[in-house]
Amino acid sequence: MEMTLLQKESDQKGDYNMPITSNTINNDPNRSGNMGATAARRTFRTGNSTITLREGETLKGVVSDVHGNEITISLDDGTSFTGHLSEASMYSIGQKAAFLITSLDNGTIYMKAMSSTYLLGMEDTIEQALEEAGLPKSPRNLDIVRSLLENKQSISRESINTFMQLCSRYPNADVGNVITMYRLGFPMDEASVTQFDTYQNQQHQLLGRMNSLTDSLTDLLSELSEENVSLARYAAGELLSTALGSTPSLEEFQLAAKETLEQQTAEKEASIDPETLASSDSPDISEESTSPQQTPVTEENTPNNPLSRMRQLFSNITDKVNTNLTSSATTEEPGFIQEQSGHILTAAERESLADLFSNFTDSDKLLADLRNGSATARELLGALHSALPKLSDSMIRDLFANPSLGKLIKGQFLSNWTISPEGLKESNGMDSLYHKISSELDNLLHLSQMFATRPSGESAVNTTNDMQQNLQFMKTLNEQFAYMQLPLKLSSENAHGDLYVMTKKETLRKSKDNLKVLLHLEMDHLGPLDIHITKDHTNISTKFFVSKDDALRLLEKNVGLLKDALNEQGYSFSSEFAEKKKDIDLVHDFIETEAPVGNITRYNFDLRA
Repeated sequence: MEMTLLQKESDQKGDYNMPITSNTINNDPNRSGNMGATAARRTFRTGNSTITLREGETLKGVVSDVHGNEITISLDDGTSFTGHLSEASMYSIGQKAAFLITSLDNGTIYMKAMSSTYLLGMEDTIEQALEEAGLPKSPRNLDIVRSLLENKQSISRESINTFMQLCSRYPNADVGNVITMYRLGFPMDEASVTQFDTYQNQQHQLLGRMNSLTDSLTDLLSELSEENVSLARYAAGELLSTALGSTPSLEEFQLAAKETLEQQTAEKEASIDPETLASSDSPDISEESTSPQQTPVTEENTPNNPLSRMRQLFSNITDKVNTNLTSSATTEEPGFIQEQSGHILTAAERESLADLFSNFTDSDKLLADLRNGSATARELLGALHSALPKLSDSMIRDLFANPSLGKLIKGQFLSNWTISPEGLKESNGMDSLYHKISSELDNLLHLSQMFATRPSGESAVNTTNDMQQNLQFMKTLNEQFAYMQLPLKLSSENAHGDLYVMTKKETLRKSKDNLKVLLHLEMDHLGPLDIHITKDHTNISTKFFVSKDDALRLLEKNVGLLKDALNEQGYSFSSEFAEKKKDIDLVHDFIETEAPVGNITRYNFDLRA
């Protein structure tokens, strides 16, 4: 075993090879030298420090770093030395070791491993590493060393000090997450570390931030209307322009097409003579006439694509199950899409808002549609936006003081920022969604910053910044790993989802026949769900991890729909159900499937003589 990097202090040039020998490799008794107390002491230099040794001395310390064939040993007196050791891989960071110096000859240290076993548990290792580094055993310092061990990083004095400085830059972050980010090579700044923290702690859901942001914005309008109507009018105009500037949702298009078809059918029936109607066949209405947009057929959205079909069918199943769970408890009127006022507002709220709208609109149809719930938030807010410049100060105060208007604005933004199971089938559905969210957040940040001195304005600024940083972190993560948040729009509620593609990107590029996906969903009544999906050519298997017994029974009852549909497409299908016992860990359950880091299962072992 050969160690380098140590040099006699008196020498100015060259490096000396310093074998560390056991009694089985270098057992020359003539090399043992004088073991007495009068043995000469010699000084060696290692890096920027020196170490003084004599023959017969025992060196005790902790292995503080192992990198390839290089090993660093931190001694009890706080000094350390690093050398090249052919069998360095046999040693573990945190292992306490002891060596007997048998000879100091021509700048070379000859040692043998002591036959005794030095065992050190993890917590003892952590404390000793801090002692040898001359650092206090504060809770944060203990956490730093513990995290270094868990991440298989060096616990030398230099390493501990380096990571203490790194962690000090992010005082509010979990030190384990900071060290893990460093190990994984993630770009690190205040924003990215904060977002990594939220993802690791399962607090990253965009959906919750969407709700908070829209609440802050509507609170801001209410406050402004009481203090300065001119500012309220301006802020409302900017806010409504952003809310209405995006393309209507797929569900809005389908609703408009349905209403147009019903109107055309009614007009035809009214214009047909009863005798002619009795003698003629019913009109042939094609399915194509109900679709305002034609989706291009691609590999991703074709019905024959198994993952697209599975995603659609599973979303439909969960949507149906969720509706069954909520039908007995909700007072919501049936038949409305999320964009309609009948979904957003109660009958009493619609009536109250209709009274206010009647002060500035002459459209009897709009008022009637608001009262019966069929009017969409886009239609109502569009009418308000057009009338805003001519509204009196008192009308603006009355409108913005009414919570129902705030609900409409919130409903419109949530429609813009969520995607339905049908929308997921679009080949560019998620890209379009995130482009829209990013663009609207830019506008909202600019508006919020104008009123940042107010509590509601400050809250809006903070939430908007956090959402933008969340999107940026997700983009960074997706450059290496296939991951995406899914803010889902179901029939009766919005739901958070995470989509993890567990198969390595390199493997996917070579073949799409084998794929592993993890879909995580959070719904109010179904609770958290983890669905592991495996595709092996034409074989598809799923494993559902369910946290609620009611959800388990309902999913077991409905999973046959998924099986039948996939069988029709030529795929075999199997499913299992199990209790969900833990949350997904972004690093260990996902990232390290592509960038694995071995678990530390031991911190010490016997040193063989």
